[in-house]
Amino acid sequence: LDHSSGEISTEEAAELLEALSEGLKREGYTFGGWYKEPECINAWNFDEDKLPEAKQDEEGNAEFVETKLYAKWTKN
Repeated sequence: LDHSSGEISTEEAAELLEALSEGLKREGYTFGGWYKEPECINAWNFDEDKLPEAKQDEEGNAEFVETKLYAKWTKN
């Protein structure tokens, strides 16, 4: 999701990820949510955590701002 272009809001991104989460499947595993780091320690809180503000360069062009979320999978 490219938030820096202004094409999707933080709220829209959260709604999309929550909707996608409902359909995630991995054989032999249970989906455990979205986390801020690969070790899956700090869960992303869709009500409180926000995407970073879009940045622009000195010419006013939108710069890419990346936010990575990691899916937690627990073996059944």
